[in-house]
Amino acid sequence: MFGSQQIQQGPRVLIIAIALAAAAQAQTPSLPSPTPPSDFASVAGGPETFTQPAGAVPSYYAGEGSEPTAPRVEMGLFDTITESLFGDVYAEGRWRPLSLGTFFTEGWLEPWAGAPAGQDGLTPRHGWLGAFDGVFYRLWLTTFTYANRLNTPYHGDRYSGLYQIFLPFSRRFEILLNVPFVVSNGTLAPNRGYTSEFGDLLISPRFLLSETKATTQLFSLNVNVPTGTPGTGNGIMAVRPRYEFWTNPGGPWVVRGGSSFFVPMNNNYSHSHTAYDGDLAIGRYFTPHDVPFGDLVFYANSSWSIPLDGTTKANTYFGIGPGTRFHIAKNFFFLHYWEFPLVGPHPYTYFMQVALLKVF
Repeated sequence: MFGSQQIQQGPRVLIIAIALAAAAQAQTPSLPSPTPPSDFASVAGGPETFTQPAGAVPSYYAGEGSEPTAPRVEMGLFDTITESLFGDVYAEGRWRPLSLGTFFTEGWLEPWAGAPAGQDGLTPRHGWLGAFDGVFYRLWLTTFTYANRLNTPYHGDRYSGLYQIFLPFSRRFEILLNVPFVVSNGTLAPNRGYTSEFGDLLISPRFLLSETKATTQLFSLNVNVPTGTPGTGNGIMAVRPRYEFWTNPGGPWVVRGGSSFFVPMNNNYSHSHTAYDGDLAIGRYFTPHDVPFGDLVFYANSSWSIPLDGTTKANTYFGIGPGTRFHIAKNFFFLHYWEFPLVGPHPYTYFMQVALLKVF
């Protein structure tokens, strides 16, 4: 009797097992396929052949006015962070647009993905010295800055070294860390010469508001931590809420900028003022990626600071300068920027920056 019941129940067990396996498979998340969307398939059913210049993004990213159709893929919190920091975030078919209307409901548990290079595949979403505005990144860079003839009681020049790293945790959220490992300038002591110190650490949570092929908008909250001293222009505790944008109006052109309020939180440093800050840059790309001096861009940037505490006439600043960036090899890039004060107290004659950047 026992053997007969076992034989009769065998098909039922098999059916239940198959149903459970199918349900488990349906609930298992999978990464989007890198193959082109189905609307690019030929009439015969096979994929079309796409011909494009070296370094251009795939045509189903840079199609005429069409948006990618990558599926929405959500993961657990830990998996989202891990995939954003260590996954193949630049693979084809990973990115999809996000809207401001879905800010609270989409993207928080989706791994970050590198966005397309503008409307026509001609404008990589790169950061420029003086203007890293409006884009999420996964990269680090080391920057050297030289400021000529400081307008301070100790005069002289200033030299500084800065390490920055952008760490995306999801489509909507990333962290920027600015680590000024050395700041050096003169002192009032006649026998001391120059002093070299650690500067103020900056921690910036960044939130992606919306992103299409042509435009990205984000909000950041820069928190200045007073790990330096007033002797090098540091020692300031401050917050800076900031709106940023990046846009490709067409062709190889990019316009980007930001607008923020600088709010000092400590009152023991007389040279920090509550101020409205901003910057605006425009640039043009000249070469594709896989050539010498790949992704070559030249741009002009402007920046300003307008005090809001009654010292506008004495402390308003406006500066402008040119910059460039190009690919060296293996995702290493060279960056260069100059800025010259045009309005205000002229805190220096000019300053110059060079940087080595690595995308990872």
